[in-house]
Amino acid sequence: MQRGIIPINQFFELEYRYYEKDLNYKYFNRRFEIYLIGKKGMQKVYILHMDNCDTRPGKWAPHIHRASNVAKKLYFGVTTLNWNEIKDNFLTTIIAEIGDTYKSDAKKAVVNLLSPKI
Repeated sequence: MQRGIIPINQFFELEYRYYEKDLNYKYFNRRFEIYLIGKKGMQKVYILHMDNCDTRPGKWAPHIHRASNVAKKLYFGVTTLNWNEIKDNFLTTIIAEIGDTYKSDAKKAVVNLLSPKI
């Protein structure tokens, strides 16, 4: 499993987890999770994450889970599984969550995410 942290700024970071190859996961060939974490002092606060954990037919495209207090699962509705489009949609969701103030910082961080296919 590959793990890593990409800092956005002093308040937020992205944490990614790319698991080993698994044929149950279509297109990307493995499970992945990318978390948006808020930092408050020494504490880390989960905000949302994107993954492809659902292997049921028609549900295997990446989707976003928000924090449990919101209790909402958002599907992208991505018409293509192009990694760049998925990153753009994820960036839009991140900006909506953390605000336009950190837009350029978030964009720099999301650009550093590698495709799970590699």
